[in-house]
Amino acid sequence: MLDIARAIENKLAGDAMTSPVVTVTPDDSARAAAEEMLRLHVSGLPVVDRDGRPLGVVSESDFRFADAATRQRQRDAWVAILTGGQDIAADYLDALERAGETVRQVMSRPALAVDEEAPLAEVADLMTAHRVKRVLVTRQGKLAGVITRADLLRFFTQPEKRSNAPVTAETFADACKNVGLGLAPPRPPAPPAPPPAPPVPAGAVTAASLKELVNAFERGKSTLHDDAQRQTREKRDDVVRKLLAEKFTDGELAHLMVLAREAATRGESGVAALVFPAALCNDGGRMINLPDPEWPRSLCGKAADFYRRWDKELRPLGFALSARIVTFPDGFPGDAELSLVWGR
Repeated sequence: MLDIARAIENKLAGDAMTSPVVTVTPDDSARAAAEEMLRLHVSGLPVVDRDGRPLGVVSESDFRFADAATRQRQRDAWVAILTGGQDIAADYLDALERAGETVRQVMSRPALAVDEEAPLAEVADLMTAHRVKRVLVTRQGKLAGVITRADLLRFFTQPEKRSNAPVTAETFADACKNVGLGLAPPRPPAPPAPPPAPPVPAGAVTAASLKELVNAFERGKSTLHDDAQRQTREKRDDVVRKLLAEKFTDGELAHLMVLAREAATRGESGVAALVFPAALCNDGGRMINLPDPEWPRSLCGKAADFYRRWDKELRPLGFALSARIVTFPDGFPGDAELSLVWGR
């Protein structure tokens, strides 16, 4: 059996960490974090502030829905509205379901972190006690790397006996037990419980009662905000459903040319042709916002029909077409705009 004490003697957290590491900020979208986790094939990402200080972790378990019925309804809505009936990978759909949230809303906090000079035995004790998959490593208070269970097991598992299977909390704890890991000093006994507080007179105004009033007010405000957001989403979804079935008519095209002539007489070189919810795009407007040269592929419904009419009827006349995101509610693409351009 490997001598664990000798295997990690003088070994520090910095010796076992993976560095550098991909991070996200609290203001990044939950969907972007999920996509990054899928791309890197990892189950979690550190969350840091602008200065690189760790704030928490966002992991795959943060993208679970407790209510199965709600999960299915949101899944069906995304399929119907965003993909237009196309197939979509289940993992990517899980990310789309949380598209309206930021990392701040779903991440686990506070961050479980140690300094890079901390002994490896302390890292192992933290993982075992908190049943976590990873511990963040800091250098002068800023994120320097990450240690996972698999990283730590390399120091007390013989190479020929290592497995590629996922390291669960149970297997990690068993491995620590088998090699006698328990190097941290025992915790001191808990201090005696404080004496009971004196009884509060009936009807007395206390800090706790006032705090509950504040909490009730905040809950009511949050409910109103959630209702307003729900109504906004429902209206947007209705518009998207209609636009998915509509075409860009001859009358609208004729009116657009009138607007273009009027804009040109004012010395302008372009005019808005169509404004629509970014959700009409099969990627929620991401390619337009980047911008990606392949953004026309993301258009659906009426937007896609206008693009085809421009390509067939207006491009031969010398008109160009541009696309941009014009609104960003809560930091996410809201409305997109296709503009007819000339004189460039």
